[in-house]
Amino acid sequence: MADKAKLTEEELKSIQTAVSNLNQAKTILGDLSNQAYKAQLQVVSMEEAMAAAQKSLEDTYGSISVDLNTGEYEEVVEEAETVEE
Repeated sequence: MADKAKLTEEELKSIQTAVSNLNQAKTILGDLSNQAYKAQLQVVSMEEAMAAAQKSLEDTYGSISVDLNTGEYEEVVEEAETVEE
């Protein structure tokens, strides 16, 4: 049986390192992608909570503008549209 052709140790080590580095980079990218997805879900959840809080305030006080630093608020008055003839 004839010996199989082989890469040199240096060539083998070089290609093994390249494959290992690529696999490691893909793993890191996958982890980051997963973290980004989880962060997006958290943002959606926070937006829903904020919308619920705003709805609760609007049900209690009507349409208002709130100063988030002081808690003071004022009613929002919508201006009527003028109709030109």
